Amino acid sequence: MGFFDSPAELRTFLSERGLALKKRFGQNFLIDPHVRRRILVELDPHPGERMWEIGPGLGAMTELILNSGVELRCFEIDYGFVRVLRERYGAYPGFSIVPGDAVRTWQAFQSEKPAKVFGNLPYASGATLIGDFLEHRFYPGYWVFMVQREVARRMNASPGTEEYSSFSVLCQTFSKIQILFDVPAKAFYPRPRVVSTLLRMVPREVPLPVEKGELFVQIVRAAFASRRKKLQNTLAPFLRSRGLPEQEVWNRSGIDPALRGETLSPEDFLRLTHSIQALQAEQNLAHPLHLPQDS
Repeated sequence: MGFFDSPAELRTFLSERGLALKKRFGQNFLIDPHVRRRILVELDPHPGERMWEIGPGLGAMTELILNSGVELRCFEIDYGFVRVLRERYGAYPGFSIVPGDAVRTWQAFQSEKPAKVFGNLPYASGATLIGDFLEHRFYPGYWVFMVQREVARRMNASPGTEEYSSFSVLCQTFSKIQILFDVPAKAFYPRPRVVSTLLRMVPREVPLPVEKGELFVQIVRAAFASRRKKLQNTLAPFLRSRGLPEQEVWNRSGIDPALRGETLSPEDFLRLTHSIQALQAEQNLAHPLHLPQDS
């Protein structure tokens, strides 16, 4: 069946099938075979492995992966492309596809625990999907994603830099990030107005109990709600709403409340979360919930 290595091939195929590119989906097809081979090397697929592909498009990477003998589940938002992918790859024994927005559909298959997840993520929603994976403690062996270069920089940014954000903290707390290489706009059709970056994410050993992960995310988001404000201002409403003594939180964590959230490392946020968890536990012990007795 072959790949699409030029804009002309793609336009002809789309026209023959009555398909059109949808701008809202951020569809940019990778037409550079050299880049595809480099991605395949990074993925290093093995026969029998279970893998996920996010946004396969018309299947350039899909075919390469399936030829490696893996079990591949694809998530594709464009129903026209879903039809094409089923026609092209439905006969492969390891192929399956989930129609619809991956942000809304992936959790139904979370228990599969794929060895690897990869994809050329839409620029508009890529960060949302990665954040959703991390917040829901979805840890495959590793991820290989193509994202906008600015998104990659945010994910890997250092504290105190302009790119550092709550998203940076989330990514670095629960994964180790390796920037692999940049991909120029000319490698895609249509050409995006940005440079793309391929990166690898490997899960860290989770330093928080799963049931406390939500608290950590809430603290980080509150700290970054107003970047220029100090922690004593951004976190005060959060602490008061839980009846926690603010000064005790700062004393236990060793965090200076005069600092801004953008200067704290992921380790600082973890220490802050642990301190808040401990105080909440002590309060629950001091003021246990009394249930009414049966009469």
